[in-house]
Amino acid sequence: MGKQKITILSEQDRDISYFIGPGHGGQKKQKTSSGCQMKHLESGAIGRCSEDRSQARNKRAAFERMLETPKFKFWLAKKLYEIRQNETLEETVEKDLSPENLKFEIKKDGKWTEINKEYFDTEEAKKE
Repeated sequence: MGKQKITILSEQDRDISYFIGPGHGGQKKQKTSSGCQMKHLESGAIGRCSEDRSQARNKRAAFERMLETPKFKFWLAKKLYEIRQNETLEETVEKDLSPENLKFEIKKDGKWTEINKEYFDTEEAKKE
């Protein structure tokens, strides 16, 4: 069975803007908007390039730089986790932090002792 391809990044997920590139490059570079900045809207990752006189090459480089940012990589890892687990990361954390999955301990007389969650409603807990 082959791997299933999923689309997780589309044109609507990005904001692209063009600008006049700084520096040397002659009249063509200084008069045309060949520089490109690409922002992934959901993660906030930004890629930017103005090194080439070609807008298309700068756009490709900006896209590749955006994909290499830590913000995008974290967003992608989170998205892939959610697809594989069929639940959001927030739902997983909420489930794992439910009281029946937690162990409560207090340090008393130099020793750690397990307690139940009702302990926090007692007078002894309120004194501490």
